[in-house]
Amino acid sequence: MSSIIKVTELPSQSSDPTRQKDHHVGNPPTSFKNPWPSFREHSKWEVFKLRFGNNPDRNFVPVPEGPDGTRSDELAKVLRPDWGLEQKDKLLATWIGHASFLVETAAVPGAERGVRVLLDPLFSERTSPVSFFGPKRYTPTPCSLDELPDVDAICISHDHYDHLDYATIIHLYQRRKGRIHFFVGLNVKAWFTQHIGCASSEVTELDWWDTHELQVESIGKAQLTCCPTQHFSGRTGFDAGNTLWCSWALKTDKHNLYFAGDTAYQARDTPSPCPIFKEIGEKLGPFDLSLQPIG
Repeated sequence: MSSIIKVTELPSQSSDPTRQKDHHVGNPPTSFKNPWPSFREHSKWEVFKLRFGNNPDRNFVPVPEGPDGTRSDELAKVLRPDWGLEQKDKLLATWIGHASFLVETAAVPGAERGVRVLLDPLFSERTSPVSFFGPKRYTPTPCSLDELPDVDAICISHDHYDHLDYATIIHLYQRRKGRIHFFVGLNVKAWFTQHIGCASSEVTELDWWDTHELQVESIGKAQLTCCPTQHFSGRTGFDAGNTLWCSWALKTDKHNLYFAGDTAYQARDTPSPCPIFKEIGEKLGPFDLSLQPIG
């Protein structure tokens, strides 16, 4: 069944929406930055040494293997999802792997289901500009793209390849064209219109603390708020910071959910942790469910 999607801007959650944003570089912004003392930018050389050198701080834990190179029982078990579809009165979240989740809100009276939102969907084997090189997933996806239930919206936290996956997005868009909406940070819309072929009206860009309401005809509605995170962006090595990274809060009349995307808490040599998470909780919480990266 085809559902009509309507997106409406709501008042910003910012304490002063008219004030110049301290995470913007330029006006209008051409790039973005982390405005907190808890952040320290690392050079490409520092990152290279940590990843490939004999740095004592490296401390990477090897991925465990089972007998003869088989998948170890220590790794997360991969179960075929049922999506919780028989629990229409509950807030549902299914972990698909990495940072990917399918969230479904509790169905309102008379609706056959709740609003479905995909968060940072990733189904490719590698997170890279090419399919034959780059970081490879350790854990297979629990289902194929075609086995996903129909979704109404996709939220993207930032444009790194392991969170914004071309093959996944183009597949979902072609399957649901005209019946799906994308929510992204500032300056990310151009990627969708240029590479996916989306109409501008099918993608909503938000700044930190912006809130929009997603309404799906005959299904229900949810509020989506773009929240700050301590991270960075870029897809080429030459476009770092050109697009905005974010987390997401999803709210309905019954439930409240937070999705952190990718974020740090505090650089090791900084005086205090990032204050933004306390502020998110105070402004938008309490949350019934928080989806956070660990590791």
